[in-house]
Amino acid sequence: MKFSNVFGKVIKRSLKSEQDATSDVEWNPFSTNLRENEKLLQEQMGDSADIMFTKFTMQMKNNDTDTDALLVVVDGLVNEETKRNNILKPLQEHPISIEPNEHLDQVQNRLSIKHIAVEKNVNKAVFNILNSKGLLIIDGVDQGLILDMEGFETRTIAEPSNEKTVRGSHEGFIETTSTNMSMLRRRISHPALQFEQKTIGKFTRTNVTIAYMKHITDPELLQRVRDRLDQIEVDNIDSSGNVEQFIEDHPYSIFPTIGNTERPDLAASLLMEGKIVIMVDGDPVSLYVPLLFVESVKNIEDYESRPFYASFLRLLRAFAFIVSVTFPAVYVSALNFNKAMIPTDLIVPLFQARETVPFPLAMEVFFMILMFEVVREAGVRLPETIGSALSIVGALILGEVSVSAGLVGAPTIVIVSLSYIASFMITPIADVTALLRLGFVISSSIFGMYGIIVLWLGILTHMVSLTSLGVPHMAPFAPFYFRDWKDAIIRVPLRWIKYRQKSVPHQQSRRIKSLPKTGGKQ
Repeated sequence: MKFSNVFGKVIKRSLKSEQDATSDVEWNPFSTNLRENEKLLQEQMGDSADIMFTKFTMQMKNNDTDTDALLVVVDGLVNEETKRNNILKPLQEHPISIEPNEHLDQVQNRLSIKHIAVEKNVNKAVFNILNSKGLLIIDGVDQGLILDMEGFETRTIAEPSNEKTVRGSHEGFIETTSTNMSMLRRRISHPALQFEQKTIGKFTRTNVTIAYMKHITDPELLQRVRDRLDQIEVDNIDSSGNVEQFIEDHPYSIFPTIGNTERPDLAASLLMEGKIVIMVDGDPVSLYVPLLFVESVKNIEDYESRPFYASFLRLLRAFAFIVSVTFPAVYVSALNFNKAMIPTDLIVPLFQARETVPFPLAMEVFFMILMFEVVREAGVRLPETIGSALSIVGALILGEVSVSAGLVGAPTIVIVSLSYIASFMITPIADVTALLRLGFVISSSIFGMYGIIVLWLGILTHMVSLTSLGVPHMAPFAPFYFRDWKDAIIRVPLRWIKYRQKSVPHQQSRRIKSLPKTGGKQ
């Protein structure tokens, strides 16, 4: 009984979200005349070649004349086998005993479709047809049946190429929201996992799904997400990146304040922390809020391994971020302004390497950083086999040939290369490190070490002011939540992390109630 009540509430909520998505559609009722309804639909959808109007007749037991019917679908978006065997065949081969009533119950009982809805508005029916559903209308009835019969080709589930792990799940989101929702449901089999759908985009009518845990997610945060999405009025939504830039708190900051992932296991873990996942139909990348900066040094695989090595990797990632951003700038500052910073044994080799270089040091470093960016971008955009070959050839050209020709000093190649290698450890903010690296080089070339220090202070001040849909981006450091430090730069054993992060608003704080004892062994 309880399960049926819960299931009924889920169905009602799903239907309500569909009604809300089309609540702004103008009223245009069906006619009882089939020809008039067909004409109305053709006026709405035009003469597009992919719109299929299938006319057929339904047999009636108590009537000598057959009843005309019309099935409207978009070619390529529906399952042809479902259309043929579950709709046309039952209605044509098996006579209906009585005339269809207002809700077409007799017709619905003949169809083997997982979801059927009655629709009275032509305009709403058109949007449903274009959203991979079918419309069945019958002569003499002033309403139609919306049939869930989507069957377009989808990509197979595979591990995301940019979020690979050695241990753990190897599944990744795909472009179909329904499949992504099922992957989350398999990991969280509880009615508290809720999905809300919204339709955004005047022409694209893109489905945007909000996923959250009902008894864990903070209601104010959830309402904030709903309000931001409701305020989007645009012609088209092409990807999750559009939604991210429309709803974020600081659209002019170089730091992202909304996270993204293609991993369902990570998304499920974030939901259990009280965060909200936003999925955009047609895009495998899902968004989540709020995003904390400390998550840049975290990885889903950290929770699969022992806490000691996981903590070491997090410290290494934090150090890699600093090295990637400031190493070239410190090199420029040391050689141009602060020669006392250089060890005595390195002064002569460093200056000898620059004797044949015709460019100033700052220009040389700046030029090499730009060349590395060009090679990396080209390697990413080209096909995988060509891209990897280009990266190797590009590295050889930028390395051996440039040094041999006297265009670049060998120490500069080493410094810039180490900076880029370090950035590979913090891929979530790789674009941020690339911009900061250039900014620090320019600042250090003008003001030396003082420029680096002042720029760091300015960046930290800016980061402290950032919020992710109202949640401080730099928590648990600013504001200071000492309890959350157990899972920040270092990670203590999981049995010590009994409470959810205070940095993320939530309703239930405790997540571990009891665990088996260790037998007195530490």
